Amino acid sequence: MSLVVRIALLRPLARRRPLRWGPRLAEALVTRSQVVSGLPGGAARRLAAAEEAVALCRRLAADRPDRHRADLARALVARVGMPDLQLATEAVDQLREAIGYVEDPPDRAGLVVLAAARGLLASNLSVLGETREALTTALRARATWNAAAPLDGRERVRRASTLLVIGDCQAALGRPEQALAVRQEAWDAFRALSWYQQLRRAYLGAIAATDLARSLATAGRLREALDLIDTSRPDREMVRIVQSARGWSLTAGALLVEAECRAELGEPDAALRAAEEAVSRLREPPPLRRGELAAALRVHGALLLRFASRPDGVDRLTEAVEAARDADDVELARALTQLAAARIADRRWDAVEPLLDELLAVCRRRADDLPEVFRPLLVGALNLQLMAAFDAPAGEAHPDAPPRGRIAGLDGVTAGREAVELARTLATADPRHRALLERSLRRQARVLAAQGRTDEAERATAEAENLSSAPK
Repeated sequence: MSLVVRIALLRPLARRRPLRWGPRLAEALVTRSQVVSGLPGGAARRLAAAEEAVALCRRLAADRPDRHRADLARALVARVGMPDLQLATEAVDQLREAIGYVEDPPDRAGLVVLAAARGLLASNLSVLGETREALTTALRARATWNAAAPLDGRERVRRASTLLVIGDCQAALGRPEQALAVRQEAWDAFRALSWYQQLRRAYLGAIAATDLARSLATAGRLREALDLIDTSRPDREMVRIVQSARGWSLTAGALLVEAECRAELGEPDAALRAAEEAVSRLREPPPLRRGELAAALRVHGALLLRFASRPDGVDRLTEAVEAARDADDVELARALTQLAAARIADRRWDAVEPLLDELLAVCRRRADDLPEVFRPLLVGALNLQLMAAFDAPAGEAHPDAPPRGRIAGLDGVTAGREAVELARTLATADPRHRALLERSLRRQARVLAAQGRTDEAERATAEAENLSSAPK
């Protein structure tokens, strides 16, 4: 019997005897909400089924809370699973409600609902920028999925989605090795699905491949990243057929990875073409993720500065800053950093100070809630401040030459000391930041020498030399 016919038969029965037939109707509606269709109106029909299931389960739970709370949790999870149909804040509220109903699941069915709810909650928290809470929730979701093993095909798909959220969070927190490991696990999990499941879940495969390629590129495994981008091309094309906006978003992400890999492999023309295409794909329709267009503009701008026209590169970075404002503070800080560095290199001192003012403000505001990202960016911003204040030749007569005392509200000695202290804290916690500390010490030494504080400058230089010669 088809699902549509079954629902039609169960509705009148559930109206007459809700406690007997209501749970069966709710189960059928939840199943209907999970049937993906590329036909017109398919998403609306899925949404209607999910909302009907939630309303029915609320009535059942009101009469028999001890028996139907898990059913209500399952319906809420199905409702939130509808893509792009509600705000992440609303989804978070519904998922917290669902988790409350199955926090102590009495059986495996409840455990599966709890795992799915935690996975979706982590995903929506990540969208809202709550990276730490998202990671904690995703790790709990993975543990819950493991406790529910063995998993069927649909459950393995959901577990793989949870792994991708963990990878996103680890990458956002500056942990590339952990991100690479979990993304590899997610990709392996997808490849272990049956051919039919892979075909149905092409979107998951496209995300897993792009995320893993990004981590491989970060690790310097550029050819592997490009091979993976090429291998996953059919999955992205399949997604574009069914969900055009998502498909083009995934394509743009893959193109950005390709652009960065081609640039590092010495293929500038191919890199510029890929980045330009990524930008064009994200302009229309509007990007699905906050800051997605800003990231593409920033990458394209950096490549233009490196390989082609500096004016065009600066224009792209300026556009990236505008796109990132009120959308994504991480992308805003990165775009401001690159744009300020470009303006300093072009000796456009009049344009530098407003950029540094904004950059320092963003980094200081976010340094406590996301220190792994914003504290290194803050050190970089302080070093840019020193470049702007002290790198012009002494006695330069240009009317826009930087002041030798203060810029962006800081004098050079204060900025240099803050940069070194913060970089030393970062390097103590993570050896990967030793290079950042070395650069900060050399900047501080130049500032101290310019102030006539020779002994302090020599000590800073000696410490930088020790770091440079230390084993990696």
